Amino acid sequence: MFYKIISTTALIASLSVGSIAIARNAQTTSAIDPSAPILTMINVLTPKNGDQDALVAQLELALQSTLINEPGFISGNVHKSLDSKHVVNYAQWEDQKSLEAFVAKLQSGNAPDMAQVFTMATPDFHPYKIMSVHQSKN
Repeated sequence: MFYKIISTTALIASLSVGSIAIARNAQTTSAIDPSAPILTMINVLTPKNGDQDALVAQLELALQSTLINEPGFISGNVHKSLDSKHVVNYAQWEDQKSLEAFVAKLQSGNAPDMAQVFTMATPDFHPYKIMSVHQSKN
């Protein structure tokens, strides 16, 4: 049921270079920690009209105006591909229940800035659990 709800509206993702992180407060950052009990949403957005920059601006507006105030939202990172064909959002939520509550809000029309993102792009989203992290020894 969770996937069916999300599939009608889509949500958040990550990949590429040139990113901005938006979090609820200055102390919060995206942490990739396999032991953290969080839900990660990765959403690759393909601009319908090819205007990657407009999509980035709208997604950043939605994150800043709406998502950072949502209960359970931890952080969102916006990336644009170097080929100008995709925008990726990597978002972290405290749990599935928090994400589902936001999806209900979105579906009810109470998150217009985020709804606009999905009129501008074709989403490809998936929820993830972090399995491992590997860092350079340098």
